[in-house]
Amino acid sequence: MPTAPRRQRLPTAVRIQQILDAALAEFSRQGYTAARMEDIAQAAQLSKGGLYAHFPSKEALLQTLLERLLERPLVEQQDWWPDHVQTLEQLVNAFVDHTLQRLAEPTTLPVLRLLLAESPRLPPAMRDWHQRMLQLHAQTHTRLMQRAIDQGLLPAHPAPLDCSLLLVPLLHSVFMILASGQPLTPSQLDALRPQHQALLLRLLRP
Repeated sequence: MPTAPRRQRLPTAVRIQQILDAALAEFSRQGYTAARMEDIAQAAQLSKGGLYAHFPSKEALLQTLLERLLERPLVEQQDWWPDHVQTLEQLVNAFVDHTLQRLAEPTTLPVLRLLLAESPRLPPAMRDWHQRMLQLHAQTHTRLMQRAIDQGLLPAHPAPLDCSLLLVPLLHSVFMILASGQPLTPSQLDALRPQHQALLLRLLRP
């Protein structure tokens, strides 16, 4: 009888990414609650024991998935600033391009659907993670706007500017993604870009 092919031994980083890809696919297909570790292991071409060797629980797997897809990029970009910016228009254009590029990534739609559809059923620990994400967004945008003030691109205001203004284009794009059920196409990105730039300039200028 022919023997079953042996599973390929992969570097740990490659194997973990393979597991995370499989988890996102299963969470998107079945929902977080219904997805089983057995299904994720099979999709990742692992035994159940092999999966548990990397992740002790489904909750740990979800948390790692969200940290890699959402939290890590945000932390890495906390000091984001485009090169050679001399005007508010240039800064806004670069910020809008940066935001739309993030939204066009292939994992954006599955993660947004997962968070919105499954949020009432996610583990309690995810609530703390969600609050941390909101704080990271606020800190990043506050730092960005303060740097714009320091460099004379924005006027200093007696009352601090509300950094949530920078989320307006993001929320609009997220709504479009969820309403259509499809990632943003290049033509949609091109259409949104000038709209978002004009909107932010109107909100930020005194």
